[in-house]
Amino acid sequence: MRVLWLCNLVLPDFSQEFGIKRNNFGGWMTAMMYELEKREEINISLCFPIYDKSRLKDGSCNNHDYYTYLDNINAETYGPELIEAFEQILRKADPDIVHIWGTEYPHTTAMLQACKNKGFLNKVVVDIQGLVSVCSKHYLTGIPKKYRALKSGDITSMEEDKILFEKRGKYEIESIKMAYHVLGRTDWDRACIETINPNIQYYICDRILRTIFYEYAAKWKYKECKKHSVFVSQASYPIKGFHYLLQALPVIIEKYSDTHVYVAGKDIFNVEEKEPYAVYLEALMEQLNLREHISFIGKLDERQMIQQYLNANVFVSASTIENSPNSLSEAMILGVPCVASYVGGVYSKMTFNVEGFLYPHNEPILLAYYICKVFENKDNLCEKFSNNSVHKMLKIASPKHNTNRIVQIYREIESKNTK
Repeated sequence: MRVLWLCNLVLPDFSQEFGIKRNNFGGWMTAMMYELEKREEINISLCFPIYDKSRLKDGSCNNHDYYTYLDNINAETYGPELIEAFEQILRKADPDIVHIWGTEYPHTTAMLQACKNKGFLNKVVVDIQGLVSVCSKHYLTGIPKKYRALKSGDITSMEEDKILFEKRGKYEIESIKMAYHVLGRTDWDRACIETINPNIQYYICDRILRTIFYEYAAKWKYKECKKHSVFVSQASYPIKGFHYLLQALPVIIEKYSDTHVYVAGKDIFNVEEKEPYAVYLEALMEQLNLREHISFIGKLDERQMIQQYLNANVFVSASTIENSPNSLSEAMILGVPCVASYVGGVYSKMTFNVEGFLYPHNEPILLAYYICKVFENKDNLCEKFSNNSVHKMLKIASPKHNTNRIVQIYREIESKNTK
């Protein structure tokens, strides 16, 4: 079976092929690719976005054929030339199945249109990552009005970023209405998708985590972690809810004065021009006297991320909306105690007071309360959460189960097409 993947980034293993910097994103795609490579009956070819015309090329690397299309990372729309480019790729790849990863960008709609033009739209399955049409409604949650329209040089305001989400969301809705088959993971994404297209065939398939995380499953130990430390995987834009964690910190610090937060991901402060969200966070940190309690540690590779997880006393996901955050899955499989906002599909992964604590996203006092409960570790609470989280994630993120499931879905779609 020939399967063509449409990706929204160049996967790390192919970065050298294009002479670009290796990124740490899309680990779930790479992990699934590794597992499918073990299946002789499945042949994966990949379609990558390129933002520099001089790098456009088709070829073969790591035993996979690849194709490229010219894209704009900030694209608000697409033109007929992209549909035509996808039609040419479809002719070359001649896939039995097209697997589109994500609905966040207009190129998804363009590929669906190309498949429709070629007469095999029913061979396409769209994989839900985030849902920008829904996330756009939560983009400015908790952001004071005076910061929403703030401009920073040539950098867009938070209001403008929200509008970009809304524009992409229109294409996302068009894509979901056009698609016959969709892959999802939570009740939340299923509810959202079936509201848009009640006739769509919804398949459940969870994520495989980056390979190295299975090697370190259950490695977190309470006695070895840095007490009263908090780890956050990113805080680069408002949806991640870091402003709510900042509001919770004074309450925590009053009880645990040595509390320290470590933030991975894009360093939004160590830049020439700060983005408006960073300006707001900086003002909030000054107002609440939090500077000495927070360290922004930048982008980390897999091993560095694992070390930060293992060092942490607690992992916090404070997002205002999420489908099923991979960072939470990574923390859980390592055994890190977690506190997460009860938004979107998060509850499909974590049960309150079993694997961790869930709280309403706009209740920083309750967030502070639960972080303090983890720090207190009464009745070995941390060990309880740790053991339960590992047990659950080894089932949810099972490479064997999820690979079997995706192959089953591919076969089911292919068999429908041949009738």
